[in-house]
Amino acid sequence: MADLREGLLAPRGASEGDDDDSAVLDDPNGDDATGATPWTAAATATISLTMTAVGSVVLSLPATFAECGWLAGTCVLALVALLVDASLLFVVYAARSARARSYEEAARALLGPTGGACVEVALIALVYGSLVSLQIIVADQVQPVVREVLASHGSRDGSHEVSGWYAVVGERWFITCVSLAFVYPMTLARSLTALASATTAAFFVLLFVAGALVSELAKKDWIPAPDVVAIETSRGATPCALALPVVAMAYACHFNVVAVDRELPATRRGKACAANVIHASVLSGAFPFYVLFAVVGYLQFGRDVSGDVLTEWSGGNENGVMTAAQLAVAGVNALKYPLMGFSLKRAVNEKLARLWRPTRFADHADRDDDSYDDEAFLEGNARSQPIRTDNQSAPFWAEATAGLLLHVSVAACALSAGSLQLAVDIVGSCCGVPVMFVVPGLMFLAAFERGDASGAWVGSRDDESSVYDHAGSDDGHHAGADRECFAREYFGEGLEWAARWERDARGRLVARPRPVMAALAWTLVAVGSVVAATGLGGIAYELASGTAPAK
Repeated sequence: MADLREGLLAPRGASEGDDDDSAVLDDPNGDDATGATPWTAAATATISLTMTAVGSVVLSLPATFAECGWLAGTCVLALVALLVDASLLFVVYAARSARARSYEEAARALLGPTGGACVEVALIALVYGSLVSLQIIVADQVQPVVREVLASHGSRDGSHEVSGWYAVVGERWFITCVSLAFVYPMTLARSLTALASATTAAFFVLLFVAGALVSELAKKDWIPAPDVVAIETSRGATPCALALPVVAMAYACHFNVVAVDRELPATRRGKACAANVIHASVLSGAFPFYVLFAVVGYLQFGRDVSGDVLTEWSGGNENGVMTAAQLAVAGVNALKYPLMGFSLKRAVNEKLARLWRPTRFADHADRDDDSYDDEAFLEGNARSQPIRTDNQSAPFWAEATAGLLLHVSVAACALSAGSLQLAVDIVGSCCGVPVMFVVPGLMFLAAFERGDASGAWVGSRDDESSVYDHAGSDDGHHAGADRECFAREYFGEGLEWAARWERDARGRLVARPRPVMAALAWTLVAVGSVVAATGLGGIAYELASGTAPAK
């Protein structure tokens, strides 16, 4: 195994088996043989990742800027954007190096069973909390508009009050049920690509919301509130500590980034788009929008801006622009809901499949880590991975029922939740910050310690994205339901770009992280630990002092 791994890790031309491998990598037909168009796939992936990153935190950002000032807030947002950009690169390329198909699978492969279990729990809590936040926001934005419409209807009747079944329409539980009925069918999508239309619609609706905010500030002749400051120092350290995890959570999209990368075309050129997708999503998409939204909201309402900035315009916009913006934000969050819940659905379906067909998955689980070292899965520098096929999945009705129960519980939590601001603070500090900063840094370092710095060059050519081998089948055709099915897949470049090559004590070429990359990884770990600790400390102080934000 040492020789095989050395061949996989060595740079091109550095090992005995590299001649054949070079032929694979340099195949001129590899880029376009699948017929895929990388730029369209990259555009779809960029929108999906941007809409995953632009979450419910956006409504709290003006209040966050009020805690630290517009200049300090912008600087913190920029710094966090750069760190998140690096952490997403680490996640994607470390997952490729580990031949993993999801964030949690990469964590299990690189951090061990215990570390992987902790990451999986944190991811579930993060995504579940995000879904609850989305449902809260939908109800927060729709309920005032519906009640205003109902009140105007009662005024025309001369009763000045709403009674009967009309009143039910304005109840929070009714709005949440309607929202659930709207989003549930979309949660059954099998891939992120299937959600492309909804994601694109959400993107353009978000642009309308940003334009509405700017138009409201223009009506005031661009004059800011009198208490707006560049750097806020009068409120002490506790509000700033609470602001850190909120700002960090603004870019939470790590739970979907591996899935986004896997849906890029399985060619050299297609997989090479991953870095550009991440840069465009975080630095050119989410960051400018956040700065615009936060600064405009803070400039208009000053240091006392609400934790949900759109409620500041309730009943106060004559032309209805901000009422439309409130409904648009509700629509954006409803359209984002299946995108945010995709990773949670995948985890639930995998657990359900293990319960439904435990015999099939027992064999795979037994070699979960060792499968990477088994010569039976290696063929000329190619690695084969077990994949879950239809006959290894739970029935669709079982997955749909489990998903329905999951989303009903989300709606129930949204109805019983207290403050959205407090929920965002707790989820951000306990789960979001570690997942976004600490774990990516540790995964990057662990990939080199395991000797898994290279990507998976699988198949006889770059464009060979799915070649099936069936155990015990000589002709390569399906030999029955009990046959194990394995797919060989092109994962793309691994962490070679961050590696330097040197010989160990035994004279073998091994990959080591470049010093600047290792320093960046440890910076992510340190920053994540400090932000999480300060956020939890600030929450504990506010709860103890009775100053936690109310609903």
